[in-house]
Amino acid sequence: MTRDEVLELLQVANGYDNRKIDNIMAACWSESARRARWTFHEAVDAVHEHFASGKPREYLMPGHVTEHVRASRRYPAPMSEIRALDPPPPASEEKRAEVMRMVAEFANKKAVPPLYEQEKPGA
Repeated sequence: MTRDEVLELLQVANGYDNRKIDNIMAACWSESARRARWTFHEAVDAVHEHFASGKPREYLMPGHVTEHVRASRRYPAPMSEIRALDPPPPASEEKRAEVMRMVAEFANKKAVPPLYEQEKPGA
């Protein structure tokens, strides 16, 4: 996240808890964002989720954001979202045959001949 994004994130949090934003806070939150690899949208969602959940009495800290971001990355999207995606059409029979030919060709190059077909040492 950029410094401007971190400042915007802190402004979102400020909307909930009236925190005083200064350069030291911005630097610390920037470091947490870098270490935990937050994206801006994940972090904003984490702030909103923190205050929407039953935990708004806990002062929002970077660790809360990291915890939410990691948890959201662990779970797959709901099936309704997955079903809404427009999947590509299945491969044609010609394409499947071509890929299978390429796989077979590669496998033949890497195959080890049976022991009885190998040359014997010293022969």
